[in-house]
Amino acid sequence: MSFAVSADELLSAFGLTGVVYFPRHEEPGSRLDARTADFLSGVGLPDDEYFRSKAGDGQEESIGLAGWFGPEDGPLPEECGSWLVLAHFAASLIALDPGSGKVYAFGEGDPLDSYTQLHRDVESLTYALLLFKRFEEHARDDDADVDERLDRLRARIEAFDPLPFEDGRSQWNLVLDEVAEGIW
Repeated sequence: MSFAVSADELLSAFGLTGVVYFPRHEEPGSRLDARTADFLSGVGLPDDEYFRSKAGDGQEESIGLAGWFGPEDGPLPEECGSWLVLAHFAASLIALDPGSGKVYAFGEGDPLDSYTQLHRDVESLTYALLLFKRFEEHARDDDADVDERLDRLRARIEAFDPLPFEDGRSQWNLVLDEVAEGIW
């Protein structure tokens, strides 16, 4: 299967310890759609200081989203009951709908029913993270206008998947605003 991001590109950008691979389960009734399973097992998912992959956190916690929230957090919407935890990113818990492959974000401290779709799939998420990593590496070496460079980064991400910036309060909008303000 061909993807927009290769395993070599991810390894080159994040290093050997900065990429997490997920096991491929072939048994009938596997919870992941085939494209997502192929991507996570073959290309992987970044794991660094800004994007903490669930697989990088250790396995003592549940990978099921329902196991991450208690009664004090409020009711988890019914449609989210089978979703899987992928990572922590920008003060959010990133979850995967295993049937559709869509990626969602649960903002820290937000009501559980206010989750947003962040990416159409894990390939799009990883593509955006790779572009952001490259942006960060060149930001230190380049005196070009940060706002101009952020606009180019946003345009490249949106050309691949417009979802990350559709919601004005999305994690990607938050991150790019913080970069513009010099917080990142």
